[in-house]
Amino acid sequence: MFLTPLKETLAGLFRAYGAILFAPRPWIGALFVLATFWFPNAGFSGLLAAMTGMMTAKLLKFRNLESGLHVYNSLLVGLSLGAYYMLDLHLAVLIALGAVLAVFATVAMADIAWRLGRLPILSLPFVIVALTVTLAAHSYGTLSRYLLPLAPNDGLISPFIDQFLTALGSAFFTPHPVAGLLLFLGLLITSRYLAVLAIAGFLCGFSVYAFLSGSPHPDLVAWNGFNFILVAIALGGVFTVPSLQSFALAMVGAVIAALVTSASETFMLVYGLPVMALPFLITTLTILLALTHRPASDSLQLILDAPALPEKSAERARLAMARHGEFNSVPVLAPFYGRWQVYQGFDGAHTHQAPWQHALDFYIVENGQSYHTDGASLNDYFCFGLPVLSPVAGYVVKTLDSLPDNAPGQVDLENNWGNHVLIRMSNGLCALVAHLKQGSIGVKAGAYLYAGQPMAECGSSGRSPQPHLHLHVQWGETLGLATHPFHLTTVLHQSNDPHATSPKQARFKLFSRPVEGDRITMPKMDPILVESLRLNVGREFSYQVIHNNKSANRSLSVTLNLTGQLRLTSDSGASAAFTAQDHLLAFYDRTGPADAFLDAWLLALGLMPLTDGELSWHDQPSMQLLPMTAKQRWVGKCLFPLGTGIDSRYLRQWDGEFWQQSGQHRLNFAFGMQIHAESIVTIEPRIGCRSISIKSDTGTLQATLLEVGQKADAGIPAWKIKA
Repeated sequence: MFLTPLKETLAGLFRAYGAILFAPRPWIGALFVLATFWFPNAGFSGLLAAMTGMMTAKLLKFRNLESGLHVYNSLLVGLSLGAYYMLDLHLAVLIALGAVLAVFATVAMADIAWRLGRLPILSLPFVIVALTVTLAAHSYGTLSRYLLPLAPNDGLISPFIDQFLTALGSAFFTPHPVAGLLLFLGLLITSRYLAVLAIAGFLCGFSVYAFLSGSPHPDLVAWNGFNFILVAIALGGVFTVPSLQSFALAMVGAVIAALVTSASETFMLVYGLPVMALPFLITTLTILLALTHRPASDSLQLILDAPALPEKSAERARLAMARHGEFNSVPVLAPFYGRWQVYQGFDGAHTHQAPWQHALDFYIVENGQSYHTDGASLNDYFCFGLPVLSPVAGYVVKTLDSLPDNAPGQVDLENNWGNHVLIRMSNGLCALVAHLKQGSIGVKAGAYLYAGQPMAECGSSGRSPQPHLHLHVQWGETLGLATHPFHLTTVLHQSNDPHATSPKQARFKLFSRPVEGDRITMPKMDPILVESLRLNVGREFSYQVIHNNKSANRSLSVTLNLTGQLRLTSDSGASAAFTAQDHLLAFYDRTGPADAFLDAWLLALGLMPLTDGELSWHDQPSMQLLPMTAKQRWVGKCLFPLGTGIDSRYLRQWDGEFWQQSGQHRLNFAFGMQIHAESIVTIEPRIGCRSISIKSDTGTLQATLLEVGQKADAGIPAWKIKA
């Protein structure tokens, strides 16, 4: 019982050390602890401050202790004091006071920074507290100066590399190439991309710094060069999604940091104060705050809400793009029941031209005609008078319901949109549904509509030669403003392209941008399938797993984390987040240790529509889910350092007793290399995933359900069912 709190304390302590270079693994933090003890005076001072900060935060029960933020700033205060003063009783008291102050400053400033623009606080509390205690130390006659031992004259590797490593070591107030080498190894193990950013950022920052300074003193580079490294890492790898644009931003930030470093040295040294991380903070926070005021863009995506290592943020962005399409496109539901055909698509030849090119027109066609009998009457048209649904959730801002419907072949050029409903969404954009039937609109301005809620009937008012529906998304509430890109989501899309893989079969799509002639169907939810795959909090599944002829009993459970995220968690500690909606079950964000069983589940089920009928669909799950040999994984990491997706194609059929879902999964390497796997899932009504089978070049995995149950909770009874 004693070992568990001790283990948690050490893990929290090591995370604080790792947080300085954005490394989340505790054992990497332990490596950083070792690096600080290259100069024991600084190492022990930092350790004392970290322990003091940790105890203070726990005693006062501050939140977010697991992030190490409170301890991280206290640690830096201790390291900074240990780099300049000899550790004795007097300094220990000063370190303890500084560490406590750093905890309070961290809590207060974190709230202010978040309110200012959701900004990270970084090491701002450390800089303020460290400068405060350093100024105070100038007046204390009881403190003895500590002179750091100089780096070896013969160098470690080469002059430039030694300068880089020494500068990296100075991030922990340990300016020595050996300490820097340990830190760089930890950074490299954590993220190769961050390691590249560190080198490139130092190269850019140092080049400009040397150019501006003429011939900078080596000690200034050794003590202040880490600012270039940290700026590049933060801007290019932690708070933005990796891309060419974010890499360029990181290099620009490193260059700006060189300018700020020169200015800071001129000012700070007058008062005998060290520059520390001031250039890093000024540069990083200024650029991040400025970027919060620019429009959202797929080329440079900020992730201030959930910063992560670049490999993870790149995978999240890739999967989101693969499933949801264009970054800035607005998802909307099809505004009808049943199957309709696209009359005119984006950039259509008739009326969908710039600045109104983002628009879709729908009608119903049977046997090549949109009407029965002779089409002389509006009632002859299949879509006339059919229900029209709200494509989005939002408030009705405008309606028009009084215009008469045109006779077939006639148009009203004075009222282009005819009868219409304009709905303002939460993002400020508006969705327009037009050419509605006279007197059919059942909502008024100010009403709130849910996506899919009936609101009118299809008509032929305005510029409409025959009954049809017009749909677009626009900026602002004035009719005629420029349109905005959008797409249909959770629909069955049947392509009109004769060269398509299955032109006659409708495919389930989360992102559908149909063209003229394509057919769109609103899928019908299968309530039995929804119930069979219901993943409530506390649900547990027990399986017998045979992996390459080795048998073991394994379990999966549904958990809810502190952020309100539902996760499917394996008994190994590995997990994946998921979202469950009426029409869809989708898994993402795989974390934790290697687990072939959980990966098989995620690969076989992955993105799963919960609709009836025979369905096919396409997904691009992470390459880490695919069974691979150690050599193949190594090649994959070299070829795709930020990860890539698998080409996964699924087909689900009902065989009379079970749903049978098959999947073909391929990952193409260079030089014609390909990794292939096949999956088969059997889903039993009201029981769930009865069996999973994965076959690949590395072997087979077969999982058979033994038992499904529910953990007891307040008001929720426990139960178990044998499969």
